Amino acid sequence: MPLISCKNCHKVFEKPNYDNFVCDRCNHVVRKRIHHSLQVSLALVISAILLYIPAMVYPMMEITKFGVTTESTIIEGVISFLEYENYFIAIVVFVASVVIPVVKLIGLLLIFTSLKIRVKMSNKTKLVVFKFIDMIGKWSMIDIYVVAIMASIVQMDELFNIKGGIAASSFALVVVITMIAAYRFDTRIIWDE
Repeated sequence: MPLISCKNCHKVFEKPNYDNFVCDRCNHVVRKRIHHSLQVSLALVISAILLYIPAMVYPMMEITKFGVTTESTIIEGVISFLEYENYFIAIVVFVASVVIPVVKLIGLLLIFTSLKIRVKMSNKTKLVVFKFIDMIGKWSMIDIYVVAIMASIVQMDELFNIKGGIAASSFALVVVITMIAAYRFDTRIIWDE
């Protein structure tokens, strides 16, 4: 007899088949798999890829010093940290803003497409990659925290002012959308034949 668990409260049931039923603990409809999990997650990853482009191209912060406004992208910020010899901060910003989002997007895209197109990758490897991506998901928000803290602390009108740029919104959406895509994905699909 197959075992099936409730996705909401994780109670395990022994049922004769995989027909939908209502959990007697939490009244949640229990299904064999989440409906359209792969398609929704793939669509979210594609949306995040499209949002990642303006996050890298447009300015992350707008700094006004004595009435002169300068804008800087994420990469320009990393370069300026390197010029001021703040290597640790430059590495942290580069890893959190460029490396981790790219790894997340490529990893999720690889997993999702490997389920439709036969790729020589074991199911355990797919699951390990997915768990790693899920674990590092929230660490990409470091840039948004820095911009938010700087913008809230430094407010001296035209003397010195910091505001978040267009890229801050795009980047925050990339991080949130990839986290939702990972959460929405039913990992049991990996083991289906």
